[in-house]
Amino acid sequence: MRSEFGNIRTRLNRKGEAVSLLARYKNPRTYKDVTKRFPLGAKAIAQAWLDSEEKYRDECFRDGITWLSPKEREAADVKSKVAFSDYAADFLEHYRATDGSKLTEASMRKKREAVDHLDGFFGDMLVASIDEEDVNRWYDDFDKGPHAKRRAYQTLKAIFRKAIREGIVEKSPCMRPNPKLPQSEQSKIPEATRDELRVLYEAMPEYSRITIYLGAVFGLRISEVCALQRRDFDFKRGVLHVRHAVGRGEGDVGASVLKGTKNESSHADMPIPDKFVPMLKDHLTRYSGTGPEAMVIRPKRSAIMSTGTLRQQFDVARLVADRPDLHLHTLRATAITAASRVGTPKEAQLYGRHADEKISMELYQRANDEGERRVANAVFDSVVAPERTPELVKSELKQARGKLREYQRKVAKLEQELAALS
Repeated sequence: MRSEFGNIRTRLNRKGEAVSLLARYKNPRTYKDVTKRFPLGAKAIAQAWLDSEEKYRDECFRDGITWLSPKEREAADVKSKVAFSDYAADFLEHYRATDGSKLTEASMRKKREAVDHLDGFFGDMLVASIDEEDVNRWYDDFDKGPHAKRRAYQTLKAIFRKAIREGIVEKSPCMRPNPKLPQSEQSKIPEATRDELRVLYEAMPEYSRITIYLGAVFGLRISEVCALQRRDFDFKRGVLHVRHAVGRGEGDVGASVLKGTKNESSHADMPIPDKFVPMLKDHLTRYSGTGPEAMVIRPKRSAIMSTGTLRQQFDVARLVADRPDLHLHTLRATAITAASRVGTPKEAQLYGRHADEKISMELYQRANDEGERRVANAVFDSVVAPERTPELVKSELKQARGKLREYQRKVAKLEQELAALS
């Protein structure tokens, strides 16, 4: 029995005896056969199945719905009966970054917090039953703060994107835009001045005071400062390798350990300002170990300096500097602000190791290594008031002699050109 959509044929065993009916039609996505067996004498039932499959196919084409095979529909039907809390738990277990890697423990902790905020409202509801009205009611009643609300809503959107891919729902009930965030309070804090940075530096413990200028000159994050090792300073090439940050162990608990940087753009090679070299070498000689993996900031009682301890030390120093509003992150803002004054927007973006490609493409021009080094030297001069040491004077003298030779060559060339034109 045949139709334009499919056909029904009799299946035979090895003896040539009829054993069942087989209804089949072409998968509209792959054009492979979709089949289903029926007992002998059930042609009417088999034809009814074909008719229902044809109707389903036509509805998918008409309404722009993704066609699913009978097995996929059966699986989606089973999943459609899953509670949100169970589905969200599975979402967390298999969550990966865009490059397929697992998130850091700190990032996963934030994801779990976001799911907890959703579970309190949606937990017992079936995923397939949640509609736009439910989401809007949660959206309007959420009172845990704008940052928590934004993360939770973005996570809810991601959960429903997964549900769409798996055929559990046809469209997402999350129709409202992401909540806007208020301006960061930290962004309103004035940058630290040169004199204030000197006071902060002198008020810190000797073994960790270099962190003030590591933050204010390079714009390093606190976790990156604590992760620096001797091998990260390549004085021969004049480059700082930013390769690690510190974080907690599994479950975001325990002692500090070395981990990757915050994102790909944070992983960078930064030019070391020429005048900063003597200060850095002096610190390494006095307070760091001797091996290449020795920590630049060597704590008293642990292998790696914790960000908590460094914050406590800074809290004392900022009061001495009469700047109780300062945070360690303000030092990073100080560096980037200084870079923006002396460099192009693109150079400042590179110096701050920001990853916003859209801004980079639309607003910023191309920068080169020479420009970035010029920015680094200018940032150092604007935030550090160095002591006049023999090493510093020698460094400045070397630079001056180099510039003198350059200008002497330029003068000789211009004199030759003038003589030729006379």
